[in-house]
Amino acid sequence: MPKISTFVNDNFLKNLREMGKQQGKSLSKIASELIEIGYKVKQLQDGKSNKEEEKRAELVAKHTEYLLRMLTILSDIYRCTRNEKSTQAGEKVDDILSAIKDSVQSYISGYIGKD
Repeated sequence: MPKISTFVNDNFLKNLREMGKQQGKSLSKIASELIEIGYKVKQLQDGKSNKEEEKRAELVAKHTEYLLRMLTILSDIYRCTRNEKSTQAGEKVDDILSAIKDSVQSYISGYIGKD
């Protein structure tokens, strides 16, 4: 087992010795367990922060997609209220919304692929 050296203040050392006496373990064993626990906590926090970042990125992507869909729909509604021809071809509303969704998704994919 490798050896690690560190500096700690007197109060911390005193607390470690008291913990060792209470649990019947040596000072080095107590320190080793604390380091292991701290390492595991750090790993869990890093994993949690990565998941939060992924969720945040996913939310931003969905927000952008929905915003572009709404803008397309609103611009088409505006054209129709001004008696201009709609840019969407289709007879049913579901078909038009599906076409808008596909158009927006292809625009986003194309924009991301520019990198």
